[in-house]
Amino acid sequence: MDKHQLVPMQQIYVPVIATVSATLRHSLRKLEITTTHMPEQICGIAQRIGYTGNQRQDLAIYRLKVKGKRSFSSITLPGFYIIENGVFVDYEQWQRNTEDK
Repeated sequence: MDKHQLVPMQQIYVPVIATVSATLRHSLRKLEITTTHMPEQICGIAQRIGYTGNQRQDLAIYRLKVKGKRSFSSITLPGFYIIENGVFVDYEQWQRNTEDK
């Protein structure tokens, strides 16, 4: 393996519409998403697939679909995501962190 090979940067996805969190009471079914690296460029959508519970303060769970290199293709990222502090966070990691508190 070439040691000079570039490693792709880890992307941090955020909703285009500034949102601190999406709850059972206040969440959109679909949100356009962008990255913190290029916030002016929409790179896909987040689609709500459920909630972390059934209380008003429980968070919406999303699947992220990111546009591929060609504008007509998209890739669904593995895993589920919630919005915490305005950033999409892996749901399973968030759940582990919540249980540790």
